Amino acid sequence: MIIGLVGTMGSGKTEVADYLKSRGFEHYTYSDIIIEIAKKRNIALTRENLQKLGTEIKQKEHNKGILSKKIVERIKTGKAVVDGIRNHDEIKELRKNSSTVIIAINAPQRLRYSRLKKRARPGDPLSFKEFKRLDNLENRGKTEGQQISICLKMADYAITNNSSLESLKKEVDKILAKITLP
Repeated sequence: MIIGLVGTMGSGKTEVADYLKSRGFEHYTYSDIIIEIAKKRNIALTRENLQKLGTEIKQKEHNKGILSKKIVERIKTGKAVVDGIRNHDEIKELRKNSSTVIIAINAPQRLRYSRLKKRARPGDPLSFKEFKRLDNLENRGKTEGQQISICLKMADYAITNNSSLESLKKEVDKILAKITLP
């Protein structure tokens, strides 16, 4: 089984992935593949650079789902969580595996910005104004390769993560109870 995670910035995708990892799932991210390539090419690891590189890779391969294909090739067991889906072709590629389930994760914009400030990852927007600008671009599909709103609609299950971590885990458990694990 492959569980694909799509969500807005700061929505809790990594928390869900970590929880699934604790439940025996292998964990893969789209950004890890792009970061590996960026390091080989000595490209600075900024959000903007990584997005451009991801777009370049997809264009070069003439396949917008190529990153999903690369991830699926890495899966060693029958249980994996794939974190950070950004376009509908990535979902289509994952769904070539009949046991794929897509989970959408979202939360209110102000709450997500608050979470980003706390996690303080390099490259995260420093002001709410900048966060809102980037978030709106990514979610509306205005940036090449970033089609979050379309992907959210393609999900099999959706979680609104506007409460505690324990509540988020309970929502994941409800989904796991509905799907058959190998």
